[in-house]
Order: sequence, then structure tokens, then C-alpha cells
Amino acid sequence: MNFAGPLDAAPILPGTAVAVITQIALYPVKSMRGVAVAEASLGFNGLYGDRRYAFVRKGLAASDGFPWMTGRQNPQMLLYAPCFARLPTKDDAEPPIRVRAPSGAEFDLTDAQLCAQLERESGLELFLLKSKRGNFDSQHVSIFSLATHRYLSVESNCEIDPRQFRANLYIEPADGAAFGEEAWVGRVLQVGGAARVAVTQKDARCMMINLDPETATQRPQVLRTVARNHDEQAGVYANVIAAGLVRVGDPITIC
Repeated sequence: MNFAGPLDAAPILPGTAVAVITQIALYPVKSMRGVAVAEASLGFNGLYGDRRYAFVRKGLAASDGFPWMTGRQNPQMLLYAPCFARLPTKDDAEPPIRVRAPSGAEFDLTDAQLCAQLERESGLELFLLKSKRGNFDSQHVSIFSLATHRYLSVESNCEIDPRQFRANLYIEPADGAAFGEEAWVGRVLQVGGAARVAVTQKDARCMMINLDPETATQRPQVLRTVARNHDEQAGVYANVIAAGLVRVGDPITIC
């Protein structure tokens, strides 16, 4: 396993293929389970269908910069599984969404009963927010290397599911180096045949990466390791500068 990082790497020349997309995930509702897809449409507000909905804590909506209800307040949120009626695209950006609760019950996303159930779990008054621009913590697209995932599993001495990092594009780096994606900050990447993204910053992490996506149980050593050894950062964020279709298996190339 190659644990080399960006400080060990030579300068990356334009035209260099640096990674391949191995998984793509959309998160229809902020903090709920992701949906794995083989391809996705990338627009100027991120991937169509990604984080377009969020449940908001009503008491904080007008006073807090982070009013969303997330797994930080209610880890059970991760066990709610949204499903698209069909894959979102530029021409069909808002297909209906159903949500399967941990109990097995299913709801239309806009069903008041779903909101009421989340309110009972959290003890907070909530409302559903829809945003065509997305309900993002930071930038539009999150990219996470599976080499970094493997390295963190060793560092933290625990089994980590890569889904704990809730990325949009999971990639396998060409050189196999953990944290090598940090060298892409400030660079433009071509993703597949047409899409291009500008990598803007490293991804600052919170306790969400501790939560097992299947059980919502905590693994505190994950965030402790990222905080202690990597300045609380793992993965990178990017903004879209050219739209296009991205697919599992697409190469990522430095522009």
C-alpha cells in the first residue's frame, strides 16, 4: 500500500490522468442515505438530484448559518433511504422521491407524516426545504480517494466504510497515494469527456464521518485520527466550470 502523500509527489503536468471514478453517489435529502448510480448529470449547481432537499430546524431557520437537521443532531437520519423514481438529468431534474424509514415504512418525501416522524425522533420542529441550488455545507462536488480511505482505516485501527465520507465522486488515484488529491487544490480537472471542475479546497470534516451508514453507530476514532493527523481534513471540494455527464470508470485528468 502506497502511503505517499502530496508532499512526496512531483508536479502534475496538464494532460496527466490522475484518477478513475469508481463510485458515484447522490444524496437526495441532506444527511439521509446516499444513492449509488452508474452515471450522473453534472450541472453548474453540482450533480442533479444531489442535496436538493433538506429538513430544517424551524427554530434556527432565521438565526443560524447551519439550520439543517443532520446526523449530528439525529444519527438515525442516515438510516432513512431515499429513492428516485428515475435518475435526475438536466431535462428531468426533479423526479419524485420516496423515502424508506428504518422501520420499513415508505413515504413520499413531501408527506407530512415523514416530517412528523423525524420531529418525534429529534424532539424538534422541522420543515422540508427544497433548493434548486442545493443544500451544501461548502462547495458543489465532493471528491474522496479510496487510497485515502484505506490509509485512514490503518491509521485509526478500525474498519471504515467509505460511505462514511459521503462523497459524490469516489476515485482510485493512478499513483495509489493516500491524500494525493490534496495536490489538486487550485487545479482544474476534466472528468470524463466534457465535465470540468475546479478543486477549491480540502474537505473539513465533522463527526458525520464517525457514523456507520448501516447502523448509525459511532466510531469516534475516525474523526480523532483525521483531526490529529490531517488537520481535520480528508478529501477535496470542487466547483463546476463545465457541465457534462460523468460515469463510473471515467478518467480524471489535470487540465
